Amino acid sequence: MKFLPIFFFSLFCFSSFGQGKKEDVLYLKNGSIIRGKILENNDQQAGIQVQDGTVWKFSKAEILEIKSENRFRNLHYKSKGFAHFTELGPLVAGKTTVAGVTTAAFSFQTINGYKFSQAAMVGFGTGVDLYATQTVVPLFASFRGDLSSKGTVLPFYFIDAGYGANITQNAPNGEDFKGGLLYAAGLGVKIPFNRSAGFLLSMGYRYQKTSSERGLDKFETTYRRLAIRAGFFL
Repeated sequence: MKFLPIFFFSLFCFSSFGQGKKEDVLYLKNGSIIRGKILENNDQQAGIQVQDGTVWKFSKAEILEIKSENRFRNLHYKSKGFAHFTELGPLVAGKTTVAGVTTAAFSFQTINGYKFSQAAMVGFGTGVDLYATQTVVPLFASFRGDLSSKGTVLPFYFIDAGYGANITQNAPNGEDFKGGLLYAAGLGVKIPFNRSAGFLLSMGYRYQKTSSERGLDKFETTYRRLAIRAGFFL
């Protein structure tokens, strides 16, 4: 796992990237954040010109506060409302083979939820985890949020917990496969490419327990993997 320090160092570097000159920032009561240049600011309203030249005007009743901050590329990043994540990637094991069987695995998942703030999103996820000898459909709750509200690259955390339904086809010898506990946690970075969507990379620990029964015998399998994912968010 020599690349782990490099990954986390990259998170730190990315979160600092993109800082530059000052710009005006409007924080609205509906959770929106608009960056640009203040052209008008009086007792009734404020007007701000964004990067494409458009001038937005808001009444003072709509505005929470006006600040001057370092300039960033993400001009109007959504901080509340519906949130979606789609992610896929390998589930890496410490050994490439165990008892002659490859440990290669691949995972896909999609999460939908509600973002209460940039620091807190609650959602529900599902997908499919393809292990070498078993196929699991995860059903889980997801709690995640941004560790920074500023920058062209935003570090985030995630915590998932739920149940993995084992859909492996029963073997000819009568072996019956069962699901079990699932949880995961880790860190990542989001790279917005417009006002509400972008690309993401993440890395974290993933635990999945399964079992199987053959006659009176019961066997338990525990998958402990490093999940490396890429995807997009809305």
